[in-house]
Amino acid sequence: MTQDETEPIKVERRLIGIAEVDSGLMIVSDPAYVLPRAEFGNPGIDYERVLQDQPEEYGNQLDGKGVVLLSDFGGDGPYPVYGEFEDGEFMRAIIEFNPMDFDDDEDEDDS
Repeated sequence: MTQDETEPIKVERRLIGIAEVDSGLMIVSDPAYVLPRAEFGNPGIDYERVLQDQPEEYGNQLDGKGVVLLSDFGGDGPYPVYGEFEDGEFMRAIIEFNPMDFDDDEDEDDS
């Protein structure tokens, strides 16, 4: 294979979880920045602080920390989170801001 020829990268997309939203907001962060940890004197981020820093549009950095606060994506509901893997390596997470619709009728026997 020459330098100009490359093998196609195999990309696989998998559902890795569901993010439930009840406040119309979502945080993307390392848990160490948002959750309390008494042994290090870290009080975490209080929910009232999150409400004070609500983005006017789509998202912003929260409280000068490594935290991104997202909004304006459709409100409350369950949102699927997918992982994309290139040749088996986890490369990105994708949150689909189209709430999942769980139809309770699918599990019922109509006969």
